[in-house]
Amino acid sequence: MRQRVITGTIFAIAVIGLYVPSLFVPDLILLLAVPVGVIGTHELIKAFRAGGFKPCVPLIIAGEVIGIANYVASRILSLDLQTSMAFLMLLMLSFCLASVILVPVIRQEEFGDPANDDKGGVGNTFVDGAITAGVILYVTFPLCCLAGTIGLAPNGWFYMVLGLFSSWISDVTAYFAGVTLGRHKIVPHISPKKTWEGCIGGVLGCAIIVTVFADLVIYRLDEPAVGIVGFSIVTFIFGMFLSVVSQLGDWLASVIKRRVGIKDYGRLFPGHGGVMDRFDSSFFTIPVGCLLTLVISVFLK
Repeated sequence: MRQRVITGTIFAIAVIGLYVPSLFVPDLILLLAVPVGVIGTHELIKAFRAGGFKPCVPLIIAGEVIGIANYVASRILSLDLQTSMAFLMLLMLSFCLASVILVPVIRQEEFGDPANDDKGGVGNTFVDGAITAGVILYVTFPLCCLAGTIGLAPNGWFYMVLGLFSSWISDVTAYFAGVTLGRHKIVPHISPKKTWEGCIGGVLGCAIIVTVFADLVIYRLDEPAVGIVGFSIVTFIFGMFLSVVSQLGDWLASVIKRRVGIKDYGRLFPGHGGVMDRFDSSFFTIPVGCLLTLVISVFLK
């Protein structure tokens, strides 16, 4: 426990130290996004290989380059967040769909008897293609949302405070609710310690903290054309949604680890695992923070 607390504290300080400078120079967010993306991708590829899968590394790298290129082009052309995200989604979804097909095409030598897929048939290469696309979307898309929101949206840095840190807020409140009230297991076959009480506590705790932050900071910055009550209702709903997707992200990471037979994705953070163990939930909440930015800018002004 002592090791976990020390590592967790150092990790939090490091993330905050890399995040804060982007308030003044938005492009500095790449100092956080790029290392997390590279290390997280490496950990995922290693995990899937441990499970017998073979994601296509060149295609994954190409997908990540597309994400970075979209951000750089958006900054150079001074695109707004809506336009940049539209291009990003079209580019990445098209590339990911192509990847699902390209992997079986590229690996023609691996085609065996279609009736014997477990010995190298088309079924295996198709799954590898789907995993390749999944890794690109899992890691690259959220980090592009992070960089895009901070670099292209007015006050986007403050929205990403919610997108990046709400997953850890949800984890903490869920942990304390589960420890004090937890009785009923929610997904014992995936996460034996998770309870319904902890889940609900995480949702409510995250929603309250998100609403308070949004009311005290974002509402004053953006001055949306709605009253504080209406704004609070919107942010409370988003706070609950952030917690729900955070917990779903945690479960997905656990499902993958159980499927491939590993305990942690890495050993970079003693007592906590690797980058994927720390950012698995954030990869789900970051796009929601980007969505909140778009909702406020489009519908509430």
